[in-house]
Amino acid sequence: MHLTALLWAHAAALQQPFRAAPRRAVAARARFETGDDVPGGTYETYEHDGWTCGYRHKTGCEPAIVLLHPVGIGLSSWFWTRVMAELPNEVYAPDFIGCGRSDAWDPAERGLFLPLDYSRQVEELWRQKIGKPCCVVAQGGLAPVGVYLASRSSDRWDGARAVAGLALSAPPPFADLAEGLDSAEVARNLEFLQSSLGRQLVKLLRSAFFVKFFSDLFLFADACDEAWISNCLTDDERPKSIEPVLTFNAGVVGARGLFDELKTQIPQPVLVIEGAADKRSEKRGGYAETVPDLERVAIEGSCNVPPWERPGLVADAIGALVLRARRLGRLEAPG
Repeated sequence: MHLTALLWAHAAALQQPFRAAPRRAVAARARFETGDDVPGGTYETYEHDGWTCGYRHKTGCEPAIVLLHPVGIGLSSWFWTRVMAELPNEVYAPDFIGCGRSDAWDPAERGLFLPLDYSRQVEELWRQKIGKPCCVVAQGGLAPVGVYLASRSSDRWDGARAVAGLALSAPPPFADLAEGLDSAEVARNLEFLQSSLGRQLVKLLRSAFFVKFFSDLFLFADACDEAWISNCLTDDERPKSIEPVLTFNAGVVGARGLFDELKTQIPQPVLVIEGAADKRSEKRGGYAETVPDLERVAIEGSCNVPPWERPGLVADAIGALVLRARRLGRLEAPG
Protein backbone atom coordinates (compact mmCIF):
# COMPACT_ATOMS: atom_id res chain seq x y z
CA MET A 1 0.00 0.00 0.00
CA HIS A 2 3.04 2.29 -0.15
CA LEU A 3 2.04 3.70 -3.55
CA THR A 4 -1.48 4.70 -2.52
CA ALA A 5 -0.32 6.28 0.73
CA LEU A 6 2.33 8.35 -1.03
CA LEU A 7 -0.10 9.54 -3.68
CA TRP A 8 -2.60 10.63 -1.03
CA ALA A 9 0.14 12.56 0.73
CA HIS A 10 1.04 14.48 -2.42
CA ALA A 11 -2.43 15.01 -3.86
CA ALA A 12 -3.15 18.18 -1.89
CA ALA A 13 0.10 19.75 -3.07
CA LEU A 14 -0.83 19.53 -6.74
CA GLN A 15 -1.72 23.11 -7.69
CA GLN A 16 -1.44 23.14 -11.48
CA PRO A 17 -1.98 20.85 -14.48
CA PHE A 18 0.32 17.85 -14.27
CA ARG A 19 3.05 17.08 -16.78
CA ALA A 20 4.61 13.67 -16.43
CA ALA A 21 8.36 13.36 -16.12
CA PRO A 22 10.02 12.40 -19.41
CA ARG A 23 10.25 8.67 -19.93
CA ARG A 24 13.57 7.15 -20.81
CA ALA A 25 13.56 5.42 -24.19
CA VAL A 26 13.81 1.64 -23.91
CA ALA A 27 14.97 -0.33 -26.91
CA ALA A 28 12.78 -3.23 -28.01
CA ARG A 29 14.32 -6.54 -26.98
CA ALA A 30 13.30 -9.61 -28.97
CA ARG A 31 14.41 -12.02 -26.27
CA PHE A 32 12.21 -10.24 -23.72
CA GLU A 33 9.24 -10.49 -26.08
CA THR A 34 9.59 -14.16 -27.03
CA GLY A 35 10.50 -15.63 -23.66
CA ASP A 36 13.89 -16.95 -24.72
CA ASP A 37 15.52 -14.64 -22.18
CA VAL A 38 15.46 -17.94 -20.24
CA PRO A 39 17.68 -20.69 -21.71
CA GLY A 40 15.34 -23.11 -23.45
CA GLY A 41 12.34 -20.91 -22.72
CA THR A 42 9.46 -19.94 -25.00
CA TYR A 43 6.48 -17.63 -24.78
CA GLU A 44 3.13 -19.29 -25.48
CA THR A 45 -0.58 -18.49 -25.23
CA TYR A 46 -3.88 -20.16 -24.42
CA GLU A 47 -7.52 -19.10 -24.44
CA HIS A 48 -9.55 -18.62 -21.28
CA ASP A 49 -13.07 -17.20 -20.96
CA GLY A 50 -12.66 -14.92 -23.97
CA TRP A 51 -9.15 -13.80 -23.01
CA THR A 52 -5.89 -14.67 -24.76
CA CYS A 53 -3.50 -15.37 -21.91
CA GLY A 54 0.27 -15.59 -22.25
CA TYR A 55 2.87 -17.46 -20.23
CA ARG A 56 6.56 -18.15 -20.17
CA HIS A 57 7.42 -21.83 -20.41
CA LYS A 58 10.59 -23.82 -19.88
CA THR A 59 10.90 -27.58 -20.21
CA GLY A 60 12.46 -29.62 -17.43
CA CYS A 61 11.86 -32.38 -14.92
CA GLU A 62 8.68 -33.04 -12.97
CA PRO A 63 6.91 -31.66 -11.08
CA ALA A 64 6.03 -28.50 -12.91
CA ILE A 65 6.46 -25.24 -11.02
CA VAL A 66 3.89 -22.47 -11.56
CA LEU A 67 5.23 -18.99 -10.78
CA LEU A 68 2.80 -16.14 -10.05
CA HIS A 69 4.24 -12.69 -10.69
CA PRO A 70 3.55 -9.58 -8.58
CA VAL A 71 1.47 -6.71 -9.92
CA GLY A 72 3.07 -3.29 -10.16
CA ILE A 73 4.30 -0.74 -12.67
CA GLY A 74 5.72 -2.78 -15.55
CA LEU A 75 5.69 -6.08 -13.67
CA SER A 76 4.75 -9.35 -15.36
CA SER A 77 6.15 -12.85 -15.87
CA TRP A 78 9.63 -11.50 -16.66
CA PHE A 79 9.96 -11.12 -12.87
CA TRP A 80 10.60 -14.87 -12.71
CA THR A 81 13.13 -15.26 -15.52
CA ARG A 82 16.14 -15.50 -13.20
CA VAL A 83 14.52 -18.19 -11.05
CA MET A 84 13.36 -20.04 -14.16
CA ALA A 85 16.96 -20.23 -15.36
CA GLU A 86 18.00 -21.78 -12.02
CA LEU A 87 15.25 -24.38 -11.68
CA PRO A 88 15.71 -27.86 -13.22
CA ASN A 89 11.93 -28.31 -13.32
CA GLU A 90 9.46 -27.57 -16.04
CA VAL A 91 8.20 -24.06 -15.33
CA TYR A 92 5.08 -22.09 -16.24
CA ALA A 93 5.03 -18.35 -15.50
CA PRO A 94 1.68 -16.87 -16.59
CA ASP A 95 0.99 -13.22 -17.29
CA PHE A 96 -2.15 -12.27 -15.41
CA ILE A 97 -4.95 -10.72 -17.46
CA GLY A 98 -4.00 -7.09 -18.12
CA CYS A 99 -0.30 -7.76 -17.50
CA GLY A 100 2.60 -8.57 -19.80
CA ARG A 101 1.48 -10.02 -23.12
CA SER A 102 -1.88 -11.30 -21.95
CA ASP A 103 -4.88 -9.36 -23.22
CA ALA A 104 -5.17 -5.80 -21.97
CA TRP A 105 -7.87 -5.18 -19.38
CA ASP A 106 -10.19 -2.20 -19.13
CA PRO A 107 -12.40 -2.39 -16.00
CA ALA A 108 -14.90 -0.06 -17.69
CA GLU A 109 -15.46 -2.66 -20.42
CA ARG A 110 -15.33 -5.89 -18.41
CA GLY A 111 -15.08 -6.47 -14.70
CA LEU A 112 -12.97 -9.07 -12.95
CA PHE A 113 -13.58 -10.62 -9.54
CA LEU A 114 -10.12 -10.50 -7.99
CA PRO A 115 -8.30 -12.54 -6.87
CA LEU A 116 -10.75 -15.28 -7.92
CA ASP A 117 -10.55 -14.59 -11.66
CA TYR A 118 -6.75 -14.67 -11.56
CA SER A 119 -7.00 -18.06 -9.86
CA ARG A 120 -9.42 -19.29 -12.53
CA GLN A 121 -7.02 -18.10 -15.23
CA VAL A 122 -4.22 -20.23 -13.75
CA GLU A 123 -6.58 -23.16 -13.20
CA GLU A 124 -7.32 -23.15 -16.94
CA LEU A 125 -3.59 -23.09 -17.70
CA TRP A 126 -3.22 -26.17 -15.49
CA ARG A 127 -6.09 -27.98 -17.24
CA GLN A 128 -4.81 -27.24 -20.74
CA LYS A 129 -1.04 -27.53 -20.30
CA ILE A 130 -0.05 -29.27 -17.06
CA GLY A 131 -2.64 -31.76 -15.84
CA LYS A 132 -0.49 -33.19 -13.01
CA PRO A 133 0.24 -32.11 -9.43
CA CYS A 134 2.47 -29.05 -9.46
CA CYS A 135 4.00 -26.63 -6.98
CA VAL A 136 2.83 -23.02 -6.97
CA VAL A 137 4.94 -20.01 -5.96
CA ALA A 138 3.22 -16.64 -5.46
CA GLN A 139 5.11 -13.38 -5.03
CA GLY A 140 4.17 -10.58 -2.66
CA GLY A 141 0.62 -9.30 -2.68
CA LEU A 142 -0.48 -12.04 -5.09
CA ALA A 143 -0.37 -14.50 -2.18
CA PRO A 144 -4.21 -14.65 -2.19
CA VAL A 145 -4.09 -16.20 -5.68
CA GLY A 146 -1.72 -18.88 -4.44
CA VAL A 147 -3.97 -19.58 -1.46
CA TYR A 148 -7.01 -19.82 -3.73
CA LEU A 149 -5.26 -22.27 -6.04
CA ALA A 150 -4.21 -24.51 -3.16
CA SER A 151 -7.52 -24.43 -1.28
CA ARG A 152 -10.28 -23.94 -3.83
CA SER A 153 -12.65 -26.78 -4.69
CA SER A 154 -15.27 -26.61 -7.44
CA ASP A 155 -16.74 -28.82 -10.14
CA ARG A 156 -13.72 -27.96 -12.32
CA TRP A 157 -10.94 -27.57 -9.76
CA ASP A 158 -9.56 -29.60 -6.88
CA GLY A 159 -6.76 -27.53 -5.42
CA ALA A 160 -5.81 -30.13 -2.83
CA ARG A 161 -4.88 -32.55 -5.63
CA ALA A 162 -3.68 -30.18 -8.36
CA VAL A 163 -1.33 -28.22 -6.09
CA ALA A 164 1.23 -30.40 -4.33
CA GLY A 165 3.00 -27.58 -2.51
CA LEU A 166 2.63 -23.83 -2.07
CA ALA A 167 5.34 -21.20 -1.58
CA LEU A 168 4.60 -17.60 -0.64
CA SER A 169 7.51 -15.29 -1.41
CA ALA A 170 7.53 -12.04 0.61
CA PRO A 171 3.82 -12.38 1.44
CA PRO A 172 1.83 -9.68 3.25
CA PRO A 173 1.84 -9.59 7.05
CA PHE A 174 -0.26 -12.46 8.37
CA ALA A 175 -3.02 -10.20 9.71
CA ASP A 176 -3.49 -8.57 6.29
CA LEU A 177 -3.90 -11.89 4.50
CA ALA A 178 -5.93 -13.59 7.22
CA GLU A 179 -8.28 -10.73 8.09
CA GLY A 180 -8.33 -8.84 4.79
CA LEU A 181 -8.23 -5.10 4.31
CA ASP A 182 -10.84 -2.59 5.40
CA SER A 183 -13.49 -2.51 2.65
CA ALA A 184 -14.17 1.20 3.08
CA GLU A 185 -10.47 1.99 2.73
CA VAL A 186 -10.19 -0.19 -0.38
CA ALA A 187 -13.19 1.55 -1.98
CA ARG A 188 -11.75 4.96 -1.11
CA ASN A 189 -8.35 4.04 -2.55
CA LEU A 190 -9.89 2.68 -5.75
CA GLU A 191 -12.04 5.75 -6.28
CA PHE A 192 -9.02 8.01 -5.83
CA LEU A 193 -6.63 6.02 -8.02
CA GLN A 194 -9.14 5.75 -10.86
CA SER A 195 -9.98 9.45 -10.71
CA SER A 196 -8.42 11.95 -13.10
CA LEU A 197 -6.20 13.29 -10.32
CA GLY A 198 -5.13 9.82 -9.22
CA ARG A 199 -4.23 8.79 -12.76
CA GLN A 200 -2.25 11.98 -13.29
CA LEU A 201 -0.27 11.35 -10.14
CA VAL A 202 0.43 7.75 -11.11
CA LYS A 203 1.91 8.99 -14.39
CA LEU A 204 4.63 10.62 -12.33
CA LEU A 205 5.75 7.21 -11.13
CA ARG A 206 6.02 5.71 -14.62
CA SER A 207 9.55 6.93 -15.24
CA ALA A 208 13.02 5.50 -14.74
CA PHE A 209 13.66 7.87 -11.83
CA PHE A 210 10.63 6.84 -9.82
CA VAL A 211 10.87 3.13 -10.67
CA LYS A 212 14.38 3.20 -9.23
CA PHE A 213 13.33 5.37 -6.28
CA PHE A 214 10.49 3.09 -5.20
CA SER A 215 12.45 -0.09 -5.89
CA ASP A 216 15.42 1.06 -3.82
CA LEU A 217 13.18 2.33 -1.01
CA PHE A 218 10.74 -0.57 -0.68
CA LEU A 219 11.86 -3.63 -2.63
CA PHE A 220 15.62 -4.23 -2.70
CA ALA A 221 18.14 -4.89 0.04
CA ASP A 222 20.72 -3.15 -2.15
CA ALA A 223 20.19 -0.80 -5.08
CA CYS A 224 18.04 -2.23 -7.88
CA ASP A 225 19.84 -3.12 -11.09
CA GLU A 226 19.53 -1.72 -14.60
CA ALA A 227 17.77 -4.83 -15.95
CA TRP A 228 14.98 -4.38 -13.39
CA ILE A 229 14.37 -0.77 -14.43
CA SER A 230 14.55 -1.61 -18.14
CA ASN A 231 12.08 -4.49 -17.84
CA CYS A 232 9.62 -2.40 -15.82
CA LEU A 233 9.67 0.41 -18.38
CA THR A 234 9.41 -1.98 -21.34
CA ASP A 235 6.33 -3.74 -20.00
CA ASP A 236 4.74 -0.51 -18.83
CA GLU A 237 4.58 0.66 -22.46
CA ARG A 238 1.85 -1.89 -23.21
CA PRO A 239 -1.70 -0.56 -23.75
CA LYS A 240 -3.70 -0.12 -20.53
CA SER A 241 -0.95 -1.76 -18.49
CA ILE A 242 -1.70 0.61 -15.62
CA GLU A 243 -5.23 -0.74 -14.99
CA PRO A 244 -4.23 -3.82 -12.94
CA VAL A 245 -1.73 -1.65 -11.05
CA LEU A 246 -4.43 0.80 -9.95
CA THR A 247 -6.72 -2.02 -8.87
CA PHE A 248 -3.98 -3.87 -7.00
CA ASN A 249 -2.66 -0.81 -5.19
CA ALA A 250 -6.16 0.07 -4.06
CA GLY A 251 -6.11 -3.22 -2.15
CA VAL A 252 -8.73 -5.13 -4.14
CA VAL A 253 -6.73 -8.38 -4.34
CA GLY A 254 -6.26 -8.46 -0.57
CA ALA A 255 -9.69 -7.23 0.47
CA ARG A 256 -11.10 -10.61 1.52
CA GLY A 257 -9.68 -12.32 4.58
CA LEU A 258 -8.44 -15.88 4.08
CA PHE A 259 -8.07 -17.12 7.66
CA ASP A 260 -10.33 -20.15 7.18
CA GLU A 261 -8.49 -21.20 4.02
CA LEU A 262 -5.11 -20.86 5.74
CA LYS A 263 -6.16 -22.78 8.85
CA THR A 264 -8.35 -25.58 7.54
CA GLN A 265 -8.25 -25.80 3.74
CA ILE A 266 -4.56 -26.13 2.84
CA PRO A 267 -3.35 -29.70 3.47
CA GLN A 268 -0.26 -29.18 1.30
CA PRO A 269 3.20 -28.28 2.62
CA VAL A 270 3.63 -24.49 2.58
CA LEU A 271 6.83 -22.46 2.48
CA VAL A 272 7.16 -18.77 3.34
CA ILE A 273 10.20 -17.25 1.62
CA GLU A 274 11.42 -13.98 3.13
CA GLY A 275 14.24 -11.59 2.49
CA ALA A 276 16.61 -11.40 5.45
CA ALA A 277 16.37 -7.60 5.20
CA ASP A 278 12.55 -7.59 5.11
CA LYS A 279 11.37 -5.68 8.18
CA ARG A 280 7.89 -7.16 7.87
CA SER A 281 9.20 -10.58 8.89
CA GLU A 282 8.15 -10.12 12.51
CA LYS A 283 4.56 -9.64 11.33
CA ARG A 284 4.46 -13.06 9.66
CA GLY A 285 4.59 -15.21 12.77
CA GLY A 286 0.89 -16.01 12.43
CA TYR A 287 1.54 -18.10 9.32
CA ALA A 288 3.44 -20.76 11.27
CA GLU A 289 0.88 -20.64 14.09
CA THR A 290 -2.07 -21.14 11.73
CA VAL A 291 -1.12 -23.12 8.62
CA PRO A 292 -0.85 -26.85 9.51
CA ASP A 293 2.37 -27.67 7.62
CA LEU A 294 4.44 -24.53 7.14
CA GLU A 295 8.12 -23.69 7.14
CA ARG A 296 9.89 -20.34 6.78
CA VAL A 297 13.20 -19.57 5.13
CA ALA A 298 15.14 -16.28 5.13
CA ILE A 299 17.09 -15.43 1.98
CA GLU A 300 20.29 -13.52 2.71
CA GLY A 301 21.02 -10.46 0.60
CA SER A 302 17.38 -9.80 -0.25
CA CYS A 303 14.41 -7.80 0.95
CA ASN A 304 10.99 -7.84 -0.75
CA VAL A 305 11.88 -9.39 -4.12
CA PRO A 306 14.07 -12.42 -3.28
CA PRO A 307 13.37 -14.15 -6.63
CA TRP A 308 15.03 -11.27 -8.47
CA GLU A 309 17.71 -10.47 -5.90
CA ARG A 310 18.86 -14.03 -5.07
CA PRO A 311 17.33 -16.40 -7.66
CA GLY A 312 19.67 -19.31 -6.93
CA LEU A 313 18.77 -19.37 -3.24
CA VAL A 314 15.07 -19.08 -4.04
CA ALA A 315 15.34 -21.95 -6.53
CA ASP A 316 16.99 -24.04 -3.80
CA ALA A 317 14.12 -23.21 -1.43
CA ILE A 318 11.57 -24.25 -4.05
CA GLY A 319 13.50 -27.48 -4.54
CA ALA A 320 13.22 -28.17 -0.80
CA LEU A 321 9.46 -27.63 -1.01
CA VAL A 322 9.28 -30.14 -3.87
CA LEU A 323 11.09 -32.71 -1.71
CA ARG A 324 8.62 -32.15 1.13
CA ALA A 325 5.70 -32.65 -1.26
CA ARG A 326 7.31 -35.80 -2.66
CA ARG A 327 7.90 -37.31 0.78
CA LEU A 328 4.24 -36.71 1.62
CA GLY A 329 3.12 -38.48 -1.56
CA ARG A 330 1.46 -35.37 -2.93
CA LEU A 331 3.07 -35.64 -6.36
CA GLU A 332 1.12 -38.69 -7.40
CA ALA A 333 -1.07 -37.96 -10.44
CA PRO A 334 -4.83 -37.75 -9.80
CA GLY A 335 -6.69 -40.93 -10.65
